[in-house]
Amino acid sequence: MSMIEFQTYIEHGTIELPKEFHEQIKGHARVIVLTQEGEDQEDMIEFLMEHPYSVSSFTPLTREEAHERR
Repeated sequence: MSMIEFQTYIEHGTIELPKEFHEQIKGHARVIVLTQEGEDQEDMIEFLMEHPYSVSSFTPLTREEAHERR
């Protein structure tokens, strides 16, 4: 297995290979994505607020249940 390294932007789930690697990389490849913390990184809470996860069997706690001490 050989390794190459480059930096790129991911848009709509697509990673574009630099042209210099088009002939070198064909077929199956193992991809490891390393991201940097910073302004480009979407906040996970913001993402979940925009894309809520719904579960049909979910029942929210009542106020009393939420503050109940055991």
